[in-house]
Amino acid sequence: MKKYINRIGAGAFLGLTASVIVWLMAHYFANDIMNEYEARTYDWRVKKKLQDVEEFSIDTVVIIDIDGLATSKLGKFSQWPRSYYPKLLKNLNAGGAKLIGLDIIFDKVLWQKEQDVEFVKAVKNEGNVFNALYYGKADTLNFRYEMDSEPEGFQSERFYSEIEGSPLPNFPKQERFENEFIELLNASVGNGHVNFNPDDDGVARSIHLFSKFNNHLYPALGLRMFMELMHIDKLAMNGPNRLELFSQGELIRSIPVDDRGNMRITYYGTFKTFRYISFYHVLEELADPAYYKDKIFLVGTSLAGLFDLRSTPVFPAFPGVEIHANILNTLINNDFIERPSNTQSFFIMVSVGVVLGILMSFFTPFYSILLVILTGFFHVIVSMNLFDENIWIEIVSPMLTIFMTFSLVFMYRFATEERKKKFIRTTFSHFVTKSVVDELLANPEKIKLGGEKKNCTVMFSDVAGFTTISEKLTPEALVSLLNDYLTQMTNIVFKYDGMLDKYEGDAIMAVFGAPVSHGNDAYNACATALEMQETLQRLRVLWRKQGKDELHARIGVNTGPMVVGNMGSETRFDYTVMGDAVNLGARLEPANKEYGTTIMIGPETVREAGDKIITRQLDLLRVKGKTEPVKVYELVGTTVNGIPEKRAKVIDLFKRGFKEYLQQNWEWAINYFEQALVLEPKDGPCLRYVERCKYNKTNPPGEHWDGVFTMKTK
Repeated sequence: MKKYINRIGAGAFLGLTASVIVWLMAHYFANDIMNEYEARTYDWRVKKKLQDVEEFSIDTVVIIDIDGLATSKLGKFSQWPRSYYPKLLKNLNAGGAKLIGLDIIFDKVLWQKEQDVEFVKAVKNEGNVFNALYYGKADTLNFRYEMDSEPEGFQSERFYSEIEGSPLPNFPKQERFENEFIELLNASVGNGHVNFNPDDDGVARSIHLFSKFNNHLYPALGLRMFMELMHIDKLAMNGPNRLELFSQGELIRSIPVDDRGNMRITYYGTFKTFRYISFYHVLEELADPAYYKDKIFLVGTSLAGLFDLRSTPVFPAFPGVEIHANILNTLINNDFIERPSNTQSFFIMVSVGVVLGILMSFFTPFYSILLVILTGFFHVIVSMNLFDENIWIEIVSPMLTIFMTFSLVFMYRFATEERKKKFIRTTFSHFVTKSVVDELLANPEKIKLGGEKKNCTVMFSDVAGFTTISEKLTPEALVSLLNDYLTQMTNIVFKYDGMLDKYEGDAIMAVFGAPVSHGNDAYNACATALEMQETLQRLRVLWRKQGKDELHARIGVNTGPMVVGNMGSETRFDYTVMGDAVNLGARLEPANKEYGTTIMIGPETVREAGDKIITRQLDLLRVKGKTEPVKVYELVGTTVNGIPEKRAKVIDLFKRGFKEYLQQNWEWAINYFEQALVLEPKDGPCLRYVERCKYNKTNPPGEHWDGVFTMKTK
């Protein structure tokens, strides 16, 4: 048996070591080459996903193309008169165009002054035209110095955006504002940058949603048009990697971004997946104007000679205007490519490494090689299928983890088969209590799926209003506050021989009586709940002095038969409890809110704890999901410590009032409850029952009323 434990520990450690080595390579020592190969797998997945997409299959965004037909009919592009553009805008809007984006950098032309004036006037009058901003690099050798302000006359306050929250991504800082036709920009309903920030291999896989110039944030053209389309009036960061867009308080989009504010572009096909219409056809009114209705148009070029072709995952020379169309369509369709966080990616690698390390420590070399091949193939297939759902998980790092785990395990097995016997204790102690570790060490066969039926007590604790509190705090402050709270509460659980089952954010689940019963588990759970509330009260005083938010918790406790053991799959499981008694305990915690209490316990807990605790019956309650009502109680204190005399008087009056309430003697019940409220004006149950009695007095429940209150929510 010891041999098996040693092998499991060694395999897990070597898998973890392989994961860490690959992680360090990917992020520090060989990140350039690994990023390059990962980018190639990304491009491969994009192409596989789009291999059956038809040409001209999307027309939510339509491209007005300055193509070969336009230049052959209208002459060299650089010599076009500005009068073409007002006519183009007029023709599009006459057909009912929704928005028009000009992916063209217009210079101010001195020899066409009257046409420039007419162009500016048309842009302003149409009221739905967006122009492109372009930023360049400083070049001191050619006397092009870095600019410290926007060009004179540019109405920057109309066009830059402000983002609430912190920290903001490190948006690219731009050096030069290259647009010269300032009057045209000012006439636009909005402007957006058309700069691309390709990866190191020159491929445009993402777009920085904002460019920073003179400490002002200017959105990308596609984003700016989307903001106008959806009437976005507020932008805010939700954590470091989510940009949220709001309209009149409603969340419209939550956009995943990286640390530099880049959004992955969802490409919908290869060249000309979007509908293209020649500039010439629109200008000369050769296209059906009815087609323009409610369409979004981008005016740009697909001609190589006009130098707006970019390398993309789907095509090596892709028109910039169609990239902007893909960006805009990504935003419209809420079709973002989600990537696991660094922590989640690391967890995937660790999971792969540890599981394979353990398996390979038992397998022969032949079967281990077969396992490596099958695991690698499975990971690639899963990655491809997830990418079809716009979830991008890495291929290169996990694959390298698989091969490195294989190498380390067999190097180790070749050198020695013996490792420290305490490895399993060290590993499991991070997740469960010492008693669970001891039980598992004494009975290793329990590290398998399955369980046993035992009578245990379960406790659920949750912080009231935690979502509201978390929204006000920075991530660092939130983590600090939560760690402080969870540490104190967990220590109390361990003090009374409880098993910490799990954390779910601010919520705590603990079990008393598993894996080892101490004979007084129900009382221990009650003592834990009371001490948690007492400790939390002291912490609130400290937090108040420190200027921190104060936390209030609700606790539910219930006792009964439940299945205890390892639940999950063959490769991942948790030592936990399941059953109706567990579900009732989970329902009792939020039920406190109905009565203004902080600790609610079930009838079996009251019975098993006996005269060691002080309670008052709150109600006959039918929780959501159950047909039979149960008696629920507020845990007030323990007989060892007692309770204040005034508190005891309040409880006595409540009990009398509750008795009258069940007999439908509403006036007598109200009298008792109000007497209690004189002593404790904020007593939640008394306040609640006064409301109920007054309601039932005017709306009699009838002679068959059983006094049961049904919870409508969980």
